[in-house]
Amino acid sequence: MADADADAGALRQFIRFARTNGLNLDAILDSELRAIAAAAPHADRVPAHAIVDMLQICSAVARRPDLGVSFAQWGNIRGYGPLSLLWDHCPTLADAIRVNARYGDLESRALASSLEEEADEVAIRHVLLVPARYGGSQFIEAILLLSARLGRLILGENWSPLRVEFQHSAPGDYRIHRRLFRCPIQFGAERSAVVVRRDDIHRPTPHGNAHLLAFLEDHLETVRRSMPVDFVGQVDQLIAANLASGEATMTHIAMLLRVSRRTLQRNLEQNGTNFSKRLDAARRRVVEDYFQTEQRPNLTLLAYRLGYGDASAASRFLRQHMNASVRQFVRNGTEKDAEGVPHP
Repeated sequence: MADADADAGALRQFIRFARTNGLNLDAILDSELRAIAAAAPHADRVPAHAIVDMLQICSAVARRPDLGVSFAQWGNIRGYGPLSLLWDHCPTLADAIRVNARYGDLESRALASSLEEEADEVAIRHVLLVPARYGGSQFIEAILLLSARLGRLILGENWSPLRVEFQHSAPGDYRIHRRLFRCPIQFGAERSAVVVRRDDIHRPTPHGNAHLLAFLEDHLETVRRSMPVDFVGQVDQLIAANLASGEATMTHIAMLLRVSRRTLQRNLEQNGTNFSKRLDAARRRVVEDYFQTEQRPNLTLLAYRLGYGDASAASRFLRQHMNASVRQFVRNGTEKDAEGVPHP
C-alpha cells in the first residue's frame, strides 16, 4: 500500500502544531515531505505515509519522545476528517468503534484496526499498513492517545482505559505519556492496543444522538461508494490485522471478504499481484518497523508478530525474503542511528 492516501485534515493540524511548537519543517523535512506539506492546505487527500514519517523525523530531530502523544492531545478531535464529525453523536463507545472500523479508510489508509475480546476486557488494536522509513512508533502512539480521547469524549473526561500496550520499546522518558493516558502503559507488548472494560464500550452517553449518527453514516456511505474500490488495500488491511494470530491465510482472508479463495486470487492477479506477495509485503513492513524501533531485538517475539510458531521460521524469512540476518539488521539500524535523520 505504498500509494495509500489519507484525508488531509490530520496533516494540516500537524503543520499548525509544528509551527506552534517551534519546529521548522522546511529545515527538518526532505524535499518530498516538504512538497506534501506545502500542498496540504489546499488538498483533500495526501499520501498516508507523510504524517507517519513527519512525526518520526520531527520527534528525532527535536529529541521529543512525546511528540506523537503531545500532538494527539493538542489537536482538535473534530478536525481530522469527515469521520471525526460522527464521534460526538455516538451513543456508546461501541458505536464509535463500529463507525471507525467501517469508515476508517476515509480517514487514513495507513492504519488497520481490529477488536480483540478477552473475558471482561476489549482491546482496540491498531496496525500500521504503510512503509515507514524511520519507524511508526510516534504515529501509533498518537493514534492510541486519540482513541483514549475519543473514549473521554463519549464516557466523560474522568474516564481512562484499563491499560495501553505498545509493541515498541519504551522511550527514555515517558512521564508525559503517563500523564496523558492516565492508566498503566506496557511497552514491548505483543500488540499496540487500547484495552478497555467490556462494560464501558456499551455504557450509554447522554450526549449521543442515534438518529443524527445514522443520517451522517448514510452520507459517509455515499462518499465511500463514490471512491474507487481498493481491493488490494482491503486484503492488506485484513492480513495486517490477522498476521500475529496466525490467521492471515488465504482461506481466512477470503472468508472475511465473503469471497471464494479462487475469487480472491483472481482479483489480486487482475491488480498485478497475488496473495503470497501481499503476505510477504506485510511481513516485510513488520520486520522493517521492528528493527527501526526495537532497541533489543528478540527473534522469538518477531516470529510471533510475523505469524510464525518459532524463531527459526522468522530467521528463515529474513534470509530468504530480505537477504539479511538479524545481526545485519541490528548493524544497519545502529549505522542509521549514528548517521542521524537525513536532511535535505
